[in-house]
Amino acid sequence: MKNDEFQLLQLTIGGEAEGWSSIGFNLMELSNGESICRIGSVRFLFDHESEQKGIWLASTNEVSGQIDSLEFGESKINISPDEDALIPSIHPNGITRIDHLVVTTPDCDRTTAALEKDGLQARRVRIFGNSGSEMRQTFFWLGDVILELVGPETPEGEGPASFWGLAFISESIEETVTFLGDTCTPLKPAVQSGRQITTIKTRDLGIHSSLAVMSPHVDTV
Repeated sequence: MKNDEFQLLQLTIGGEAEGWSSIGFNLMELSNGESICRIGSVRFLFDHESEQKGIWLASTNEVSGQIDSLEFGESKINISPDEDALIPSIHPNGITRIDHLVVTTPDCDRTTAALEKDGLQARRVRIFGNSGSEMRQTFFWLGDVILELVGPETPEGEGPASFWGLAFISESIEETVTFLGDTCTPLKPAVQSGRQITTIKTRDLGIHSSLAVMSPHVDTV
């Protein structure tokens, strides 16, 4: 069950604005040189001055500070309400919202405990992979966005957790794949029954976060 108390409001991304524009996201440039857009209920702020690349800060209701090396903080944008209303939210690539935000960790127990200490509740756990090298997925809700924590079933060191990437939703995934052309992989069945997925070739575009696009959720009832 979704919990609006921890709604994801904004992701701050180091650089990369040009790469995102090249795959069909409409961005608005702010007076300070940063760029911004909205995907579903979440703002994306591209910080050109950041030394960090890719997703490095998540702004949510109720959560702030560092959680097992993951940065959560306030959504600080110096724009007026009128400017906020102009933030682009419709994109030529057909992507309409975030399905899930992926976090990787070398120690699922440690990161899960840290998230739960700050109020986020693990909703479901999935184990997959071959015997001796199983992986674990743990799912949390950030409002209408899933936080998917991925790591080895058996802890592998004390390295940091990190924001790894995003999976988006397109209501017409075939049209999105046509728009993206050679910048994405061919459609294939997703792990979730009845859904399809394509991966964007971010490395070729100077984008440091992994990005995928999925067809909408299927009602299995």
